[in-house]
Amino acid sequence: MHTADSPHFTGLPFAKAERVIQTHANIVVLIGDRAYKLKKPVKFPFLDYSTPALRRHFVQEEVRLNRRFSPDTYLGVCEVRNGGGRLLFSPVVEPGQLPTPDNEVVDYALCMRRISDDAWLPARIREGRVPATGIRAIVDRVVRSLYTQAPTPEVEAAGLPQSLARNTVANVAECERFTGRCMDLRRFKRLDDLLRGRFDTLKPLFEQRVQDGRIRDGHGDLKPGNIAFEPDGTPLITDCIEFGTQWRYLDTLAEVAFLATGLESVGQFALAAQVFEHYRVAARDEFSPALRRYYQCHFACVMGKVTALQLDEPEVGPVARHEAQRLATHYFALADFHAREPHLIAVGGIMGCGKSTLASALSAHLGWPVLSSDVIRKELAGVPPTQRLGEPAYRPEVTRLVYAELMRRATAERGAGVIVDAQFGRAEERAALKAAAASLVFVHCDAPDDVVRERMRRRAQDAARVSDATEDLLLQARARYEPVESGEGLNLLTVDTTRETAVSVEATLAALLGPDFLVQETAR
Repeated sequence: MHTADSPHFTGLPFAKAERVIQTHANIVVLIGDRAYKLKKPVKFPFLDYSTPALRRHFVQEEVRLNRRFSPDTYLGVCEVRNGGGRLLFSPVVEPGQLPTPDNEVVDYALCMRRISDDAWLPARIREGRVPATGIRAIVDRVVRSLYTQAPTPEVEAAGLPQSLARNTVANVAECERFTGRCMDLRRFKRLDDLLRGRFDTLKPLFEQRVQDGRIRDGHGDLKPGNIAFEPDGTPLITDCIEFGTQWRYLDTLAEVAFLATGLESVGQFALAAQVFEHYRVAARDEFSPALRRYYQCHFACVMGKVTALQLDEPEVGPVARHEAQRLATHYFALADFHAREPHLIAVGGIMGCGKSTLASALSAHLGWPVLSSDVIRKELAGVPPTQRLGEPAYRPEVTRLVYAELMRRATAERGAGVIVDAQFGRAEERAALKAAAASLVFVHCDAPDDVVRERMRRRAQDAARVSDATEDLLLQARARYEPVESGEGLNLLTVDTTRETAVSVEATLAALLGPDFLVQETAR
């Protein structure tokens, strides 16, 4: 197999190669139970592999650094030699033991234990085979590796606002070149506003992170594609950044935020929420939601720009270039999703229309909490959730108190978003909803009268139900219900809840994330 005309290999084939994989900066050659990784002779604003001496240095650094996370996976380094018209890999040695090069040395490689395709986290996600404790195991491994040694002054300096500002300015500038190809100007301005425009407001938080010892020599590229599992469920973490300490010296929150953002990019928002939940416990870190938002937006932009770099690579064909543009656009849409936080999904409609079922399904997919007017009404009344309330508890003055508490809790949520489950039958309730949300999707659930009544009859037989809905209350609610008007500016989505719930979930995600996020490919 050939290396797609990579210039420093002059088109020679790799001996015994079963498969050759290329990225913007590396070539991986799979042979038997081993994987050999070579650096391309490239120079980007963020990395420099342009000389043999630099590539020799960085293959050794990659082994040394990655052994912190997966010591048994990285076997060593070797020379790549010209063996009479074929490229051969010399015997593997430890970093620091490469011999002085001779005229037959073409380049250098690191050698890894080959990991089967179906062991990688993206494959596990696609096939629904992520271990039940998989995310916790990954986070625990990362936290243990990061907190093994105290940070040096050099590492801590990377977390100071002036250092982060340099990285932020560089990242935004590199993303700007893809405006017009992978995002429009309005989207770029929103990203720029969060990452650069509001940076000063985060400085006290950055400084506190340094004081708390949260800046560490980490991984720097903790995306799902760099994580695999052993057959026993033990996580394997690979491919940390070796070429730039400005990306590897980072806040431990930033480290896991990269993983969470990568999971979101393949539609796994609930797994992303688990990352932060487990990290909070494992690292004993009560982090700021504003920092989490900043890091996620930043890393989604990094994913976008790295993918978009393929648009300008001469060896990338038209099909691959089109796919790179499509994916880069997707990543920038995810960055924009975080720039537009906090999000609120209001699932409304008359009682019995299926809103609680949809709210629960959205929560399972997004990992966001659900605030239910039924539950809050019972709490304000001082009764258990399943105790029935009479008609006085549904008078307008009581309902106003319920909705006021609902909005108070929604605006107090610390995560990326929240789901609110309530009728929102009056225009003034919906107006308060709009005023409370930076980004709102109002999902109006609809179903035929006969379906609503049948649902209520079935629900009445369930002693564990929270809702007090009866046909008498339904008639009262209908009499007071003010239809939702398009002019209310609610980002309105009407769903037919007689269809499969998954269809309504996908439609809601599309409304929430925008047309550039590839919901159809990631929601299933």
